[in-house]
Amino acid sequence: MRVGNPVQWLAAAALCTLIARPALAQRTITVTGLGGESQAVVLDTLPRHTVVTSDRGLRTTFVGVALRDVLARVGVPLGEALRGKALSRVIIASAADGYQVTYAIAEVDAAFTDQIILVADTRDGHPLLADTGPLQIVVPLDKRPARWVRQVTRLEVRDVP
Repeated sequence: MRVGNPVQWLAAAALCTLIARPALAQRTITVTGLGGESQAVVLDTLPRHTVVTSDRGLRTTFVGVALRDVLARVGVPLGEALRGKALSRVIIASAADGYQVTYAIAEVDAAFTDQIILVADTRDGHPLLADTGPLQIVVPLDKRPARWVRQVTRLEVRDVP
């Protein structure tokens, strides 16, 4: 495409930037806590983590925030407060297409595991592509990525009866 004047050039450059980049990382995720109230958690306010793992046989680096940090932001008891009946809690991650995965609360707690389950927005130094992002849950020690929720939009914490 040939662009003649500077205004057209700037408009074309801006359009190319929007097309070339997948959606910039979503900056919030909706979390429904134990009381049933939903809250938007701003990811920019949480510490960033890097996880290097294998994704279908390829060494891959993901960057994002720890799922446990997201849950702590909405008051989900973790650490020393996670004991007894609270250990039966689950986290349900929902994707834009309706896909859902459940994680046990102890899987995300640093008092129980060194694994960081990540709410990732970057893969190998680039924003996630549209088919996986803008956010994806990455469970680095899983042998199969079936619990890696692409296009994650919502988290919910529930007590299991």
